[in-house]
Amino acid sequence: MMRARHRRVRRYRRLALILIPRRAVRVAAALALAVCLVPSRSAAGEPGPAAPAAGSLTREEVAALTVEIAPIVEEIRGAQFKRPVPVEIIDDAGARAHFKERLRKYWPEEEMRAEEILYAHLGLLPPESDLAAVVFDVLEEQAGGYYDPDRDTFFVLGDLPRAAAPIIVAHELTHALDDQAFGIDRLLDAAADDDDRAGALEAVVEGSGTTVMTVFIVRQVKAGRLDPAALREFQDTEMGRGERLKAAPLFVQRSVIAPYILGMAFLLRGEMIRMQTGGITPSDIDRAFLQPPRSTEQILHPEKYWDPARLDPPRTVTLPDLSATIGDGWRLRGTGTLGELTVALVTGLDPGDPTSPDQPLERWTNAAASGWGGDRWQVYRNGERGVSVLASVWDSERDAREFAAALRLPTGAAVKRRGEAVVVVAGDAGAAARDVQRLALAAAAGP
Repeated sequence: MMRARHRRVRRYRRLALILIPRRAVRVAAALALAVCLVPSRSAAGEPGPAAPAAGSLTREEVAALTVEIAPIVEEIRGAQFKRPVPVEIIDDAGARAHFKERLRKYWPEEEMRAEEILYAHLGLLPPESDLAAVVFDVLEEQAGGYYDPDRDTFFVLGDLPRAAAPIIVAHELTHALDDQAFGIDRLLDAAADDDDRAGALEAVVEGSGTTVMTVFIVRQVKAGRLDPAALREFQDTEMGRGERLKAAPLFVQRSVIAPYILGMAFLLRGEMIRMQTGGITPSDIDRAFLQPPRSTEQILHPEKYWDPARLDPPRTVTLPDLSATIGDGWRLRGTGTLGELTVALVTGLDPGDPTSPDQPLERWTNAAASGWGGDRWQVYRNGERGVSVLASVWDSERDAREFAAALRLPTGAAVKRRGEAVVVVAGDAGAAARDVQRLALAAAAGP
């Protein structure tokens, strides 16, 4: 997935980046069936690969599918493979070992704990949550396959429903094609110090895979090579239902699913109707890789990337180390950015069910989170005590006022606004909270 050049590539999504969640297959299948309007099995179209016969998948079967599907992916994506892509079958134990290795490498325990504190202070997690356990549980359920650019190989879970195998192959081959053309590792390294920017890049990567996958499903159904009943049957399986994913905290659900759904919508320039007319514009995907969006705001509002007149890059927010202000024994233990996608969850957003294939795009943000300009969070620790600081800047004073008024935070969190800046201080700051807030606000708002 990524080479360990940057220690701060730590967000849990990076642990499984470029996997294909079974929930994403369900969403793509639902969209594809809606586009196809469930035509007759005898509908005209070019022949395509058939799903393997019943039973466990074998490496030979998946390798054969790869050879068959690669030219189709090239045609849909509008690019050519530079070299063949190796494929391997992996079992649940092997996938678990893979995710555990990435957990140790890219999400050190101290950084993980800092994020748990932050999310609890913002009301996104119950106190004392084991975020790693939650994420690992979801990954075990949702992983149907994953592409590893570090090894130039993609892996398919052997217990995957066989009808879904061609779909998984199409998605993962798209990742391999994009990696050969643009170097996914290199792009991720460049975004390593900004969580929100990395999240936007994830949306491009997964949006490309999901868009190609969806077009592939449409063509397969229309060609009579993929039975819509098989897709519906997959949706009704335990893995299709995604019970563990649905049991996870809402922001975990959204973080797992968002790159696929919102990434596809972004690459379609916010016009999902394009999927009915072929959907994909390869030059748009190329541009998004060559000049990646810099924030999830641009993913949520595609016009802020695609329309030069409305281009809205994020502003950098810098905070000083406030350890001494909080008191003796306090140390800065974590810092990062949330971005509009996460900020929306603390503003009274009605998020609906992000795991549903019918989730409207409007449910991913709201008016109080729109107008986001940039943010920076910090977590300080002293033993078991913690303090979180979130400083955000907004496009206008009105936007900042609306955000501050809409915040829904646990008891004890303090909110202060000055001009276009808003600062939240939560946790065990005690009497120092006011000074922490004042200094953070001065840094964010400027003189």
